[in-house]
Amino acid sequence: MAFLLPEAFLGSWVGLPSFSMLGPFSTPYSFSISQISTGDYLLENEIVMDGLDMGWQRFYVAANSDPDTDLGIDPGDLHYCGWLTNFTSSPELTGGSPPRYNRFNLEELTEESVTFCYDSDDKGAFEMQINRFVHLDMNPFQYGCERCSCANWTISHDHLTDTLTSSLQMGAGEGHSNSKHLFVELKRQGLPPVHDSSHVYGSGCDFSGKDGEAVATKSKTGCPFLDQRGEEREREEEASTLSSHCYVLNEETDYRLTWTLDETAGLLNVTMSAIASSPSTWVALGFRPKGRSYDESYAEELTGKHTNFGMLGADIVAGSLSGGVRTMFAELYTGPPVPSSDLEISSDSSANYEDGRITVSFSRPFLSGYLATQLKDETATILDNADADIIWAIGSDDSTGSCSYHDNNRGYRFIDWRNPEAHLADTMKCDNHK
Repeated sequence: MAFLLPEAFLGSWVGLPSFSMLGPFSTPYSFSISQISTGDYLLENEIVMDGLDMGWQRFYVAANSDPDTDLGIDPGDLHYCGWLTNFTSSPELTGGSPPRYNRFNLEELTEESVTFCYDSDDKGAFEMQINRFVHLDMNPFQYGCERCSCANWTISHDHLTDTLTSSLQMGAGEGHSNSKHLFVELKRQGLPPVHDSSHVYGSGCDFSGKDGEAVATKSKTGCPFLDQRGEEREREEEASTLSSHCYVLNEETDYRLTWTLDETAGLLNVTMSAIASSPSTWVALGFRPKGRSYDESYAEELTGKHTNFGMLGADIVAGSLSGGVRTMFAELYTGPPVPSSDLEISSDSSANYEDGRITVSFSRPFLSGYLATQLKDETATILDNADADIIWAIGSDDSTGSCSYHDNNRGYRFIDWRNPEAHLADTMKCDNHK
């Protein structure tokens, strides 16, 4: 039996996310659902964060089965293609025309909604031409999860208001059923974009057109947004290790991250600040020196590629005026971190609240934290720009003095401390945000 979406789902849609793993949005989010002549569907979205066009994503959904192909396609199977610019310095890792990035299966279809769940039994979902994924457990979802507990996506339509609601959830830590990834209510903007019949399930990740419009074809990888940062990086000379860098990681919260590197002392000097409602508002930064590693040995050590959408494996520094500056470790994919002394920070660390803003300053060694202290891993330095990432969050200390839930005031970023331009756009520099 063929997969058939209700016709009301087709169209171009726009809305402001209520929750995103990247942090609060200040720019509306666009999304479209189209059907081509084969009956297959194309779902697309464009990610514009703080006014910066970061890239777009495409989701192919099969209308009919195709048992003769090595993909083993069933009606309602979905595969995802996409990437965000400024989020990777290694475009070659995505491949030019892989058969798919990952596959979801149809879980439920009604007249008002459709739900897809990650196909955790599909061993081939990550077998790309460059073989960067060697087995299922190194997918970018929680380690050891299955189907809907790995990821589930529900799209529903309200006929009375003609609105579309998209809710994408990922895995979660103990005591949590799922963690939010992207929740958004969308209003109809117009007709669906028109695509030709070359865009079918199993045809590969085709980035030859976006919303029916041509895009740049000069990309060496086949994905139009992947080469930009690599080319810029080739043109740039390495910045002075004592120069100061300052970036606004999120406009809505005005989360600012300023740092210098002291190569002689082996120290990273950090100041983080954000809008604060009271002296108990805390601001936090989490370091994961192996957060993007594809080395499966790290999966058992609470870090690695599969932690990308959660908190697991982060050495965290948090501070508020009322609670002071403290260090913690995230031992759960989702859930509160625990106090930890594994990460060394300077004794002169400080927290200041003034004019509705919390500012926290500290220094930390390049090599320190859970992996370095507990596992004696000499490679777990934050200067490993191939594997390192950061998470950030803002919240309020509760009555016990511990960090309360941050809600949507959190985000995730790749980082290269020596050469921040590899991942952070010029428009994010503090000089451009007075």
